[in-house]
Amino acid sequence: MLFSLFLLLLGQGAAQTAVNPAADLPAAIQLAQEGHEEEALAALQRIAAANPEDHLTRLWIANVQVRLGHPEVAEPIYHSIALEDPGNVDAWIGLGTVLLQMDRVSEGLDALSRAEQLAPQNQNVIAALASGYRLAGDAPRSISYYQQLASASPTVANRMDLERALSDRGHRFESQTFGEHYSHTSPQTPATGGEDFALNYRVSETFRVIGRGQVQRKFSRDEHTFGGGAQWRWTPWGTVTGQVLVGSEDNRVLAQHTFMGRVDYGYHRATYTGMVRYYDFFGANVTMFSPAVTVAVTPRWTAAALYAFTTTDTAVTSGIQGNTLDLRAAHEVAPRIWVRAGYIHGTENFEQFSIDHIGDFRANTVDGGVQFLLPSRTSIVGSYDYQWRDGGIRMGRFNVVLVQAF
Repeated sequence: MLFSLFLLLLGQGAAQTAVNPAADLPAAIQLAQEGHEEEALAALQRIAAANPEDHLTRLWIANVQVRLGHPEVAEPIYHSIALEDPGNVDAWIGLGTVLLQMDRVSEGLDALSRAEQLAPQNQNVIAALASGYRLAGDAPRSISYYQQLASASPTVANRMDLERALSDRGHRFESQTFGEHYSHTSPQTPATGGEDFALNYRVSETFRVIGRGQVQRKFSRDEHTFGGGAQWRWTPWGTVTGQVLVGSEDNRVLAQHTFMGRVDYGYHRATYTGMVRYYDFFGANVTMFSPAVTVAVTPRWTAAALYAFTTTDTAVTSGIQGNTLDLRAAHEVAPRIWVRAGYIHGTENFEQFSIDHIGDFRANTVDGGVQFLLPSRTSIVGSYDYQWRDGGIRMGRFNVVLVQAF
């Protein structure tokens, strides 16, 4: 978001700054816009050497350095222009943007505040402050800037940025409904299903409480678990979550007790997760350890990877090990529409974990689905999983996931 905004800013900066008389400057800018960064940088540096006072050329040099992944090189260039020309809005926005990219959040917001003083109605300034305060963890102030931006320029992208910010801060109701069908070689039952409901309620900007319930119909049984948990945002980029679910003492398919602890930490375009789960079944218990990472490769592509190690103890055997590798990708094919796909070797779902997955569970699963993001801050995902288990068992699963923020 910050990088895209920065490129847009400097593209518009050419129209807002006095045109440089150097004949080579338009050609150098075109090279940069076409993605020829190294050639553009060399041409821009030659122009700047001939006329060091040319602020537009120096702005474009900083732009190319950011494109090349060198915000630390771009920062002093913006800083020098802002010192020489304190009224240069583009320089202040560029300085604030690269400081935020380098995690110097307080300094970045100070620079953007200077830009706001100079041009309070400038949409680039407003958008940069919205992203900056979101990065700083100040959700109310971030939302106020997103609202200004969506009101002044109600594009699809600006409205979606506002909806995303409101959804992230708001309360959420989440539900998943699924139905499974097994091949004739599966023992005891041809079809199963279940529901999973959760209410995530924001108590404060840093603390949430969660209520949750699960129901599964499997192997001619109808079982449930209920419970809840809490989430604490310990930094603007990190959360700690704990959860406990308790089922009936008669449960034989679902665990009688489930405990989960999770830490998430976001850094730029990646979110890193560490998780531990403990399932207490009738006659067996399973402990799961899992690292995972999700990366926004581009604004329209995301990728995720998860590894899980499980160890199972029963009344007669202990230390039965299992391994899971879960790989997923998603692509935005149109505004508000994402296509998702994945491959899993091992346990396909630890949220609806049941007795038939304990021990050294071996299976391969492929899945695909479509996600719709509605203006009402509603997310709907429809997907289908197909699984090959050892022993010739085949399983198909339909999933419908609804998330409503309010």
